[in-house]
Amino acid sequence: MLVNKGSSLDYLIRYKEGKIKHGLDTGTQLDNYLRFKRSQLNIILGHDNVGKTYWFEWYMLVLALRHGIKFAIWSGENSTGQILRDMVQMYKGKQFKDLSIAEIQSASGYLEQFFTFIDNRKLYKPDELLKIFSNIDCDACIIDPFTGLDRAMNYEGNYKFLNVTRQFCNITGKTVYISTHPNTESGRSGNLYPEGHEWAGHLKPPLKDHIEGGKSFLNRCDDMITIHRLIKSPTMKYETMISTEKIKDKDTGGALTEFNMPLLFNFNAGLGFTIQGVDPIKKYRNTQTKL
Repeated sequence: MLVNKGSSLDYLIRYKEGKIKHGLDTGTQLDNYLRFKRSQLNIILGHDNVGKTYWFEWYMLVLALRHGIKFAIWSGENSTGQILRDMVQMYKGKQFKDLSIAEIQSASGYLEQFFTFIDNRKLYKPDELLKIFSNIDCDACIIDPFTGLDRAMNYEGNYKFLNVTRQFCNITGKTVYISTHPNTESGRSGNLYPEGHEWAGHLKPPLKDHIEGGKSFLNRCDDMITIHRLIKSPTMKYETMISTEKIKDKDTGGALTEFNMPLLFNFNAGLGFTIQGVDPIKKYRNTQTKL
């Protein structure tokens, strides 16, 4: 279908008048670099065991509480119970073991209005999973990780998967986040911090070019973030490093983090990340009002 001439005039005028809205915020320093925007295809990159899923659970929770954003989640490596347990603990600001049964029931019931979990016992083809996503009342969809899908893991298969997913975003207006790992090269000795560096010997964050599956993911996505943590450092193991590696549309908010200057998110004993001392979930605790 051809686009009618003049159909973009409204956008051009709003852009000229400075009326283009920014993406949704978190109320933290992160907003200078990353915003939630609809109908996007976004990539999350990080090594194994650095807490990618945990940090993103927090990010989803902030968006849900602050803006009412609803998510559909397919997680091939984490159960619904594990994810909800983490979110309930962050939301309540109390260690899960210290919560009463009534507090757990109340909090989980409230949070489940924002999150729909897809059965991970089945090995889905991309088309099958996207069809499920399309039938769910949600604003964003999570594929964690993309290697858990039943599809061809080669150059042609990657582009087919990304093109189909991009079309899904365009048609439905939903945003898709795809969690990925770096290739084996990124974990070799050449990717360690050098002697003389304060983190000498620790594994560096993967470069965007290290993404498993090749640069097709970088080429086709709107935004890409890297999540990293120095898991064996006594001083840094509780700090999660977030870098923005690609922000396609800066007019609606967002920017690239500076080289070797990631944003630092403190683990906060598992009670919801803080950045520069700010806990964006704090104001929403104990305010379980149905949206």
